[in-house]
Amino acid sequence: MPVSPLMLRFVEDELSRAPALAERTAAATLTQLQQPAKPGTTAAAADRQVQQEVIEALRRGSAPFVQAFVDSLQALVMADMQGVDNASTTGNTTVAGGLQLMDETRVEADIEISRAAQWIDSAAEWELRELQTFTSTLIGQAHVSAESNPLRPALYAQALWDACSAICPASAQRGLLLRTAAGVIAGQLKMAWAAACTRLESQGVTPSIYRTMVLATSSTAAAPTPPAATPKDFEQALQQISALLQSRSVGAPRAPTSLAMPGSSAPAAPRAAGLHSMAGLANANVPEGVDPHLVNLLSRIFEAVLSDDQISPELRHVMARLQASVLRLCLIDHTLLDSHQHPVWLLMNRIAQASQVWPQAGDPRGARLLTFCESLASDIAAAPQQATSVFTKGLVRLEAHLSQELRAQQERAENSIAALTVNERRDALEQAMSQQMAEQVRQVRTTPRLREFLSRDWARVLTETMLRYGDNDERTVSALKTADDLLWSLRIPDHPQSRQRLLGLLPDLLKRLRAGMALVALPEDQQQAVLDELMMVHTESLRPGERASAREATPQEIFQRLRDEGPSSAPAPSVQGFADSLIEVFSMDTVPAELMSDSDAPETRPDRPIDAMTPGSSCRWFLSGRWRTVQLLWRSDSLNYFVFAGETAGRTHSITRQALARLVTEGLVKPVSDTQLIQRAVHRVMRDLAAPR
Repeated sequence: MPVSPLMLRFVEDELSRAPALAERTAAATLTQLQQPAKPGTTAAAADRQVQQEVIEALRRGSAPFVQAFVDSLQALVMADMQGVDNASTTGNTTVAGGLQLMDETRVEADIEISRAAQWIDSAAEWELRELQTFTSTLIGQAHVSAESNPLRPALYAQALWDACSAICPASAQRGLLLRTAAGVIAGQLKMAWAAACTRLESQGVTPSIYRTMVLATSSTAAAPTPPAATPKDFEQALQQISALLQSRSVGAPRAPTSLAMPGSSAPAAPRAAGLHSMAGLANANVPEGVDPHLVNLLSRIFEAVLSDDQISPELRHVMARLQASVLRLCLIDHTLLDSHQHPVWLLMNRIAQASQVWPQAGDPRGARLLTFCESLASDIAAAPQQATSVFTKGLVRLEAHLSQELRAQQERAENSIAALTVNERRDALEQAMSQQMAEQVRQVRTTPRLREFLSRDWARVLTETMLRYGDNDERTVSALKTADDLLWSLRIPDHPQSRQRLLGLLPDLLKRLRAGMALVALPEDQQQAVLDELMMVHTESLRPGERASAREATPQEIFQRLRDEGPSSAPAPSVQGFADSLIEVFSMDTVPAELMSDSDAPETRPDRPIDAMTPGSSCRWFLSGRWRTVQLLWRSDSLNYFVFAGETAGRTHSITRQALARLVTEGLVKPVSDTQLIQRAVHRVMRDLAAPR
């Protein structure tokens, strides 16, 4: 995306001041952290320890902190100006197939960044707004836009997080440092943005102070919107508009300025400058017997549609081509004005809604949608007879195009979907295995470490072998036999034959345990701790006779006594498949992947926002320092994993349910638009007619 030379020069000048800004922020943050606690306040020992660690990290790592902030801010700002999706994968969990999965840890970072951005925005609100009037002028906009300023609070908050991450390894340390530094940098940016405005003004840049303020879809703020309209609201609003048009046409007194959509408290606004109204042209060609106010009303609605800031200029041409067809239809179908569920309004709303899913310029998905809609509008206009069925068929065609686009994106994301499907099966199987192992361990008196190892770590081993090799593979059978042998070794009878069997079992058992622990990459120190614990337990079990009276015997003496007792004649248990295993695989509530059925999926609860998300639906979420429009491509049967298409074509975001729920709870997931196109148009017509002349 081309950047104007004036804007580029301004941004480069501001970025050159970033090192000094970061140095001042680091110094002031360190001073603030070192201040003694206020009288009457107490902090837990753990909190004081974290604070001391942050102080030490910032004292030693001031230079890396500054450098990381400068590098990150420059990369973020330049990527934003070029329209590049700079969503970071730092902090994501890697699952099967190398897929980067956003979990709660990653989302917590975005929540911290969002809060820091809000603090900065609140502290420097007026300076930021003034700077936006200058940056809108620098890029040649006819109105003031929050998105015109590439030096937004969210990008500073993201850069600040990256700086904190560069010197603080633990999340608690990073969180404390970010919260403290955000309060400091907010004051610094308040002065920096005011100084930037002064410099621009001295260079002869005239701000667009009196122009309209437009909040883009990715802005953190939201303009007042009309309430959601019901069919009754829609009909009443149109009746009021018709009455206003009639009163004005006969010179009746002006309507009161407080008129608004039913249920709305929004005050009337001055009439906004839209595209050229076709009301006069429509009235001049109204056939005899047709109410001119009806045509005037529709013309005004279309004027408001064509002036809507939430649709692109290219899409306005599509809407304009529909105007004549809608006017002709209204002459024979008076139900057009009865409900906002009429196919005409549904088609126009759906076109506008679909266009907002892919907001980036040059997105091939958006280009294909525009081409399709232009063709659709041409076909509707060329229909031999304008009828409601023409728009109904058009809506069906549009939905078919969007479904085809969704399937194409799902196919491109099939690797991510396949990886998450495997991960979901792994979760279900591991949970079932863990429950089975925990039930068996409860019947054994053993140490807490071994109990945790069996119910958690060895459950992972069993899960991994089943998923990799299948249920009947000898490696899976061996892992299951290892669980049985280990459980038996923890509760052997005090009998010579049992001790002889354990003595012969141990070498191979330890070998199989090591192989299983390596399969799930259990850290070496944890492996050794488990083996050391097992040696203690087995040493005690191998003591002949009354174990309590033989505690002074060494392991070497015990093994020698066992050799003297003679070989064991106790038969070894059968390990054909899972038949004789202590782990009853086929009695588990959750069984291996190939045995799972759709009926095992939890019941959907539509009252929950996440459960209501279906493939094809879109939303906006806060990720890596800014709001992004995403479209749901796939959700797992258990609703624990989701794959979204990103703003950049071909890019996807995979996220866990817990992480998505955290975003929803923090208000970081929002609808693409709070209102529909026709609802906004009707609301605007009412405001314009109610405004003083």
